[in-house]
Amino acid sequence: GGGGVAGPARARLSAIQGQLAEARARGWTDSHPDVIALKSQLSAAQSAARNEPVYSGGGGGASANPLYLSLRAMQADKAAQVAALTNRKAQIEADMAAIDAKIAGDPAAAQEQAEIDRNYQVLKAAYDKLLADREQVKLRSQAAGQADAVKFNVIDPPTAPRSPTAPNRPLLLTGVLIVGLGAGVAVAFGLGQLAGTFPTTARLEKMSGMPVIGSIGEVVTAAQTALRRKRLQMFAAATAGLVVAWVALLGLEMLQRGMSA
Repeated sequence: GGGGVAGPARARLSAIQGQLAEARARGWTDSHPDVIALKSQLSAAQSAARNEPVYSGGGGGASANPLYLSLRAMQADKAAQVAALTNRKAQIEADMAAIDAKIAGDPAAAQEQAEIDRNYQVLKAAYDKLLADREQVKLRSQAAGQADAVKFNVIDPPTAPRSPTAPNRPLLLTGVLIVGLGAGVAVAFGLGQLAGTFPTTARLEKMSGMPVIGSIGEVVTAAQTALRRKRLQMFAAATAGLVVAWVALLGLEMLQRGMSA
């Protein structure tokens, strides 16, 4: 006995189910766009398969190949399209034959149609030429506008400055020299105030609140005198070195300005 043979709708349903199983085997979730599309196709295929009858066939009850059935369905679809296009071709050929017969039966209409076609070709050529001329004029105007946009005039040519804008280095160097000397005097005065000696008896009386009977002058030995002289020389040398450094820096600044000029 023969078994039932699945039709094209059931074959398509089996193919969609196989694609859906393959997609889930790849790990695609239900939110994947392909899975959503397959589900919508599956529902449509299920509806079509319910309404499709089961065809009887021989061969031990084996069902037909789903791919074969799908190809047969595609073949039927293409055959229907070919038939529709053949009918359309026949209709167009009949219309053209009717137009040719009408033109052959009326020579004046044929001559008028030829004149209309000739005028159309002339007008079309003139229209195309006008379009080309308009594009050329537009390109020329754009090029002229771009050329005017990049045109510029040098009013004040750029020049390199002969001296730095800031800071004023001579004034800065002089200020540093004055601040250094003032800081040295302030430090020396502070150290003198912190020393535990009194230069005059009046100051000693004022600070102690007791009368001073007498005072003994300072006795300076030759070694102390030599040490004080050496310290004075060192102080003078340091002061002279500071002034020399200030003069050298000012000279270097003036030399750089002269070279840049």
